[in-house]
Amino acid sequence: MSDMSYTIRKILCEFLLSMATKNPRNEKLITLFGKNVRKYRLEKGLTMVQLACLCDVEYGAISTIERGIVNCTISTAYAVTQALNVSLDKLVENNP
Repeated sequence: MSDMSYTIRKILCEFLLSMATKNPRNEKLITLFGKNVRKYRLEKGLTMVQLACLCDVEYGAISTIERGIVNCTISTAYAVTQALNVSLDKLVENNP
């Protein structure tokens, strides 16, 4: 592998990692949202793949949301609420 190929790969990897980085100001909310998505998904008896299909997103998007890795877009959050038939406030509610 040439030095240039290595450099390009390294830059690409760093870019991709930065895309999947949490916004630390909202870490608790992002994590809470993900936990609640998982809770309601399981209550509905859906797999992550099924939820992803209903939301018209990739499986990986649901996986990273549920694990609290990424702050999803408003449109994805809306699609999740519609697919799970729950309101957004339920997905950000802190119920133990």
